[in-house]
Amino acid sequence: METDPFDAQASLDAVSSAEGRSVELVTSTPWYAPWYGVTCAAFPVAIALVVVRPRVGFAILALAMASLTLLIARYRRVTGVWPSGQGMLAHFIAAGVVLFGAGIASYIVAGSYGVGWWLIAVAVVTAVLMALLSRGYDSAYARKHGAR
Repeated sequence: METDPFDAQASLDAVSSAEGRSVELVTSTPWYAPWYGVTCAAFPVAIALVVVRPRVGFAILALAMASLTLLIARYRRVTGVWPSGQGMLAHFIAAGVVLFGAGIASYIVAGSYGVGWWLIAVAVVTAVLMALLSRGYDSAYARKHGAR
């Protein structure tokens, strides 16, 4: 049995380095946040359109669900992992508030005033906020797991 302290330290350093690289891999996909933001922005747009044009609204909702499914599958294929959401409740709550708020506001405004320019503003704001929340989640995940 080896008792050389340098071999043990080298092994510990290798494990730490591998863990840091795996977290960086999980949090370094530049295409994820924009795709996620645009996909999330489709939900309040679909909700607004369901009020005035149900077929179009439900078609956009189906496309958004398909995009989200494809996004998750692609992320898993590229990174090879499912990151843990444990300890990230604040990010999930913030994302839920943004989507729920945008969806309810879109529903109310579309029911009262119809669809107009405001829907583009809701879509852009939702996409930007959700992309920023995704980047924030990545940063918090990296800090939590010690990526260097």
